[in-house]
Amino acid sequence: MQEVESDWWFIGLPEEWRTEQDEDSILIFDQDELGCISLSSLQAAHGKPAGEQDLKNLINEVGMPFANAKACKIGDDYRGWEFETIEEGDYIREWFLHGGGHLLLVSYACAQDDRDMDRAAVDQILDTLRIKGGE
Repeated sequence: MQEVESDWWFIGLPEEWRTEQDEDSILIFDQDELGCISLSSLQAAHGKPAGEQDLKNLINEVGMPFANAKACKIGDDYRGWEFETIEEGDYIREWFLHGGGHLLLVSYACAQDDRDMDRAAVDQILDTLRIKGGE
């Protein structure tokens, strides 16, 4: 298993998955490049450690309906809400998470027809997510 890290977290990946990084996100692709996980860390605008209320505010700002949210825990360190949507033939899972004083936005997207192909692998990858320093 390979490990990918940002300034705030670590995540483990099976060898067949690969990563790319841009200015704002770390992208993780499956071996067939049919699906992509995107991870983006945010700090609260007020300069203090970000928490649950900051996360709720962000979810409201982006217009995600809380009625569709499922509470979730990812790895040992992150808590938040998961959303599943279909947009223009794409299946999208989104996690809005907080932990370690920052917010983490995670999304997985693939074609609607492939929605279950990597589901277990994505869940296993996200379960390895942990905050740097083990906070």
